[in-house]
Formats: sequence, structure tokens, C-alpha cells
Amino acid sequence: MSIYLSISEAAEYLGISKQTLRRWDESGHFKASYVTPGGHRQYALSDLARLGRGIYRLALDWASADEPIELPEDFYCPNSELFRIRLEKMAVMLDRNDSTKEISSLVTSVAGEIGNNSFDHNIGNWPDILGSFFAYDLGKRILVLADRGRGIKKTLQVVRPNIVDDAEALRVAFTEIVTGRSPEHRGNGLKYARKVIVAYGLTLKFLSGDSELEIAKRSDEISIRKASVPIRGCLALIEF
Repeated sequence: MSIYLSISEAAEYLGISKQTLRRWDESGHFKASYVTPGGHRQYALSDLARLGRGIYRLALDWASADEPIELPEDFYCPNSELFRIRLEKMAVMLDRNDSTKEISSLVTSVAGEIGNNSFDHNIGNWPDILGSFFAYDLGKRILVLADRGRGIKKTLQVVRPNIVDDAEALRVAFTEIVTGRSPEHRGNGLKYARKVIVAYGLTLKFLSGDSELEIAKRSDEISIRKASVPIRGCLALIEF
């Protein structure tokens, strides 16, 4: 038996606004599962889950494209203030959910650490479009962040000019104490994110340039390999 949600419930599930869902329905981008005789849109939970799995693909397409594709406005944060507002909204929604309220502050702090890096370490140096991708699916318990900034390697090369490739940059960022001034918080902040992810059973996939890093659930080990799709900047997928 299918489970249906109202437009308000569906919007909260996807972390977007009701207005966006209405626009998607009207444009045909994502139609309501059915409309009641009274004109109320209803969304099947199974349809929402399929859409939620697509946010990582959308972020990957955006971060890897030669020219940035247009994003839904609810997924794009052109400045750090809007990112902060949307991060706080996610925190409230996590707090309301019995299954996530105990880790709400931890998930929010990790997302904030990674998301704020997009703005803190690209000021005045955005290669093309400024801002970040930020989307989450509370039903699937995933969140995705991405940017088209300089990436980990170029950030760390300011204080570690001997870093030769993206794989080494990821290893340093997640495992070593980085000294210096403005760039060091990117590396040291990611070590904090790793500590929380390991301690509380989260998982992380983090891409930068032509490499990707993974931290499995309850594992302190990191694995780094060539990314199947090279990207501009950084992309993170967190499962909680």
C-alpha cells in the first residue's frame, strides 16, 4: 500500500519549499502523484525517495560541468548568509524527528564545517560561479554539499606547496595538522568532521578534483581513489 504525503509534508521531506514543489508540478519537472478532487497535491513516498536519490547526481553534474548548469533555487546558496539560514532550518527539522534528534547538532556541525569552507576559502578566488549546492533528504538520511571553487589542493598548496595532486591533498586535509594562516582551517576542520563521522556512525564521500575519499560507517580508515567523474571544487555526500 502506497503512503502519500501532503505538499507541506513532501516539501519538508525534501528540504525545499512548497512553492518549489508547485513550480515543479506545473513545469512537469516533478509531478504530484495525484491531485484530490479538492485540488490538493499528494505525493507518494516512493516517488519522493526516488527524487531524493537524485540530489547527489544533480550536485555531481553541477560540480563537474564545464559550464555550471542552473540549479533549483532551493538547492543553491549564493552566499554564506543564505547557507547559514538553510543550515539552521535543517537543524530544526532534524530536532523534530525522533530518529535524528539525538544527532541533530552533530550532523549540523559537520555540514556547517564543510559548507562554510566553500565560502571561507574561495573569497575573491571563485573560478566561475560563487556559492554552494546544499540539499538534503531527511527520509533517506542524506545530505549533499558542493561548490565550484578552487578545491582542496589549491587551498592547501598555499601553506603546503609540495602537495602534488588531489589524492595527496585529501589525505593531508583529513589526517594531518596543517599549519599556516588563512587556509589551515580547511584541513583542520575536516579532521574534526572525520572525528564526528567516525564516532557517531555517519558515512562520508568527499570529492575534490580528480580524487575521492570515503569513510565507511564506524571505520576510522579512509580510502582514497581516482574519482569516476572529476569535479571543480569539492563535493560531499553525508549519510546519517
